Amino acid sequence: MTEFKDVKLGDLFRIEKITGFNKNELKINPQGKYDYITRTSQNNGIESVTDKVPNRIINEPNTFSLGLLQMTFFYRDRPWYAGQFVRKITPKFQGNEAVYLYMLVCLRKVSKILLGVLVRDVDDTFNNLTIKVPVEPKNNKKLDFQYMENLMKTLEQDRVKALDDYLTVTKLDNYQLNSEDKEVLARSVHFSEFKIGDIFEIHKGKRLTKADQIKGDTLFIGSTASNHGETARIGQKPIFKPNTITVCYNGSVGETFYQDKPYWASDDINVLTLKNFKLDAEIAEYLCAVIKKAGKQYGYAYKWNVSRMKESIISLPVDNDNSIDFEYMKKYIRVIQKTIVKDVVKYRDEMITNVHKK
Repeated sequence: MTEFKDVKLGDLFRIEKITGFNKNELKINPQGKYDYITRTSQNNGIESVTDKVPNRIINEPNTFSLGLLQMTFFYRDRPWYAGQFVRKITPKFQGNEAVYLYMLVCLRKVSKILLGVLVRDVDDTFNNLTIKVPVEPKNNKKLDFQYMENLMKTLEQDRVKALDDYLTVTKLDNYQLNSEDKEVLARSVHFSEFKIGDIFEIHKGKRLTKADQIKGDTLFIGSTASNHGETARIGQKPIFKPNTITVCYNGSVGETFYQDKPYWASDDINVLTLKNFKLDAEIAEYLCAVIKKAGKQYGYAYKWNVSRMKESIISLPVDNDNSIDFEYMKKYIRVIQKTIVKDVVKYRDEMITNVHKK
């Protein structure tokens, strides 16, 4: 029978301030050996991949990063550099990848607590928080690494099986590019610049405090970079229609998501409705990427409000009449989906092979 014990994080980890630096110093190389970590909660915290940066300290692998904007923890399995407002979390114990991933789940449970803490108090708060960890039955002073490892391997096998079933049912494992796909990738595309306000109707969401929320099934979109912007399910009726785009302008600034169901958006959110064309999932994914890129100049101190968003410029593909080429967007996203699925299928096959070898 597995036993658990409350242990202070300060007894398990060392939290350290590290010297960050700006992106312009990087030697960017997608095949580089070093990750550049920022406060983002996306892409495992990785903003860029780089070669070695002269005169900058490299953080060792098998550590964790903590982005202080959204208090998001990530496991770092490679050497890494950091931007501003990032902490390094170093384990005081020796584990393997499965153990560190187990601990990552434990660390993420305290993110909500840290979000309510001033940055200057993060280190002390972190050290004094407790988490439940498995310990050996005959010696509760020792962590039960075997339990952690076994659990993570079991969960991994379950997820691989679910992925295999999903790819088979949806037929997404057919990822070979056909002649039309190759033509899309080879096409010489022309782009023009547009104001976001000329393409979209933009409306601000409506404030709804937690105290006023009632339980229900309506999707509530708030200031988060996770789960497509969903922060709750409420009983109030939706105030926005589906097939629209939500952009956070306060908090997780610039986080952009396609919404395919009716929803309520908080007052931290701008809602974009495409003019003169029906939005679908593929076109939305293309537009979301472009819009998010345009929002990188904004932040908590310089918010991307409705008036600024209307004047923001994005670059979009156009046809021979200089009209926005929505059909190209749709085809391009489908090709990208195939290339991504190819890597997913490769991962699935490798994992299934590994399972059968054991």
